[in-house]
Amino acid sequence: MSQPSLQPALTFKGRVKKHKKLLWGLGIALILIVALVFFISYKVVDTLLHHPRDTNVSYELNMEKTPYEEVEFKSLKNDNTIRGTFFPAKVSSGIASNKTIIVVHGYTSNRLVKGRTPKLVEHFVPKGYNVLSFDLSSQGKSDGDLITMGLREKYDLLGAVDYLKSRDQAGDHIGVIGFSMGAATSLLATSESDDIQAVVADSPFRNAGLFLREGLPFFSGLPAFPFSYTSTWMADWVFNVDLDSVSPMDTVKKMQDKPVMLIHGTGDQQISYKNTEKIYESLKDNPNAEVWYPQNTEHIDAINHYPTEYFQRVDQFMDKYVGP
Repeated sequence: MSQPSLQPALTFKGRVKKHKKLLWGLGIALILIVALVFFISYKVVDTLLHHPRDTNVSYELNMEKTPYEEVEFKSLKNDNTIRGTFFPAKVSSGIASNKTIIVVHGYTSNRLVKGRTPKLVEHFVPKGYNVLSFDLSSQGKSDGDLITMGLREKYDLLGAVDYLKSRDQAGDHIGVIGFSMGAATSLLATSESDDIQAVVADSPFRNAGLFLREGLPFFSGLPAFPFSYTSTWMADWVFNVDLDSVSPMDTVKKMQDKPVMLIHGTGDQQISYKNTEKIYESLKDNPNAEVWYPQNTEHIDAINHYPTEYFQRVDQFMDKYVGP
């Protein structure tokens, strides 16, 4: 009797072995791809949150006509020393002014706000307002090693408020003007402070997590999927920075009586003016909220593009709500 052939069984076992090798290979490749995605996401977020400082804080003002004082104070909820400049108002009575405007800069900037602070100082100091401009944590000359897109920077601004209140009457009446990330930070801090009487937010993002997800392909060249999502996850997991919780469009819902002025150029390529539309929508029940969309204006550039109208609008707003 002839023996049954073993060839089909051997062929089947060979195919199974090949399939197992293929599956193992695909599994290892998938693991490597996922690891690479998360590594790239880590590097993106690490670069975002640890951006090099701009420490040039020279105002290039005529300090004989515009005296100033270098100041320091503590951030409200950590030990960071915040450094800035206080410009006292020009008053004819000889009595120090009780009205102060705090200027809050944006990402990769410092107390100069890329040349905008000197313009604010030259305008508001002669009008009887003190001006305080400072470097946020991890930027300019302030302490810190992590930029958190407003999550913790709001405590720097709240620390500035406390500092002003320690300077006799300088903290009696406080208004805030914030730019870009500083605008978002200003909205967050104002929602938590009864001492801030009015806030001007120039070109804010509506939510930091959404801002990163929408903007990442633009500033990094990486595809939105999957990096937009893995990057925000990485910020939270590795750096404990929950970007989705930095949400001015939600925060302002708590400010239904606080005076809020929003400014956003329609030509802004960095943060679309649609962000401010969302924030303003959240303020629909606030009778003291107003918005201006300067046409064809780039990021935080209304003060340069429409200087006369800019100061007319901001003057009217601050004079109405800050101080007697």
